[in-house]
Amino acid sequence: MKDIGIGVVGLGRLGAVHARNISKRIKKAGLIAVCDLDESLARSTAAELRCRYFTDMRRMIDERSIDAVCVATPTAHHVEPVSAVAEAGKPLFCEKPLSDNLKDTLHLVKLIKQAGIQCQVGFHRRFDRAYAEAEQMIEEGAIGKPVYFHAVSRDPFPPPPWACDPERGGGLFIDMLLHDFDLARFLMKDEVASVFADETNLVVDGEGINRFADNVTASLRFEKGALGTAHASMHARYGYDIRSEVFGSEGGLLIGGLNSTELTLCTPDRGISRPRTFLPEGDSPHFMVRFKEAYISEISAFVDCILDGAPVKVNEDDALKAFQVSLAAARSAGERKPVSLLTEA
Repeated sequence: MKDIGIGVVGLGRLGAVHARNISKRIKKAGLIAVCDLDESLARSTAAELRCRYFTDMRRMIDERSIDAVCVATPTAHHVEPVSAVAEAGKPLFCEKPLSDNLKDTLHLVKLIKQAGIQCQVGFHRRFDRAYAEAEQMIEEGAIGKPVYFHAVSRDPFPPPPWACDPERGGGLFIDMLLHDFDLARFLMKDEVASVFADETNLVVDGEGINRFADNVTASLRFEKGALGTAHASMHARYGYDIRSEVFGSEGGLLIGGLNSTELTLCTPDRGISRPRTFLPEGDSPHFMVRFKEAYISEISAFVDCILDGAPVKVNEDDALKAFQVSLAAARSAGERKPVSLLTEA
């Protein structure tokens, strides 16, 4: 069977990562073209990766040699390319979130379903070896019934200014904790029923940005009664700090560490297992290094699903549900009261 020909729309940080991975690291896939409004960037990337380039994404999407499309434009500019891919009836890989607001997200989910296309959303942590193995252990009952989820997401420096603005990038609840809310659903095997969140600004200068927060917290209650907490920060100058914990009726799992991606199992019969390390120890790396293999694995899984005609592992419905939790958290912090997702649905 021939390789899947892929076109990439948007050549920012993650768009460039995906284009290079497709070109050099993904088996059964080939990079046919890249597209960006910045013609010089599109041309230089195409020259580096030996593919065609476009500045008109609809022209690229309509090319017969393009079997699937990766959309990695800024979140606020997802609607047009995602709509175009759905109209073309081609498989879609879209960076998270689907959109920067609920109205457009619901519209895109409807378009994707009407088109009947495979749509995988870029929640790459699900494809990280430590998180994937933790999920498998939970499925096999290694820690019994999950009763508590905890997540830490701390960046060593602030994200771009637009991502800090709740009116544009959604602030830390959407720009960062969206990944953790997806992991909460993925690992707890349950939906979030309500959120009680808070925010503060103590360290980073947010002058000029309305309702700027450099630290946020969220308390979660799941539909089956389990609990969860999450913390995000943008000033962990010691390094990129991503950790998660799932505590169960018969033990617990610790995922992540400051110097490596670790997975530790704690149970009464086995005690505390020796941490399994999936990255070499050293200075805490930023996300491009920490999740390098996960970015490769998620596109590889997408290609396999296209070839096999199988459902993708994280789709538009998953994107919508995690986004709704993020929106509820942002609203809760603004109103300083709990928000129920059951009444919001």
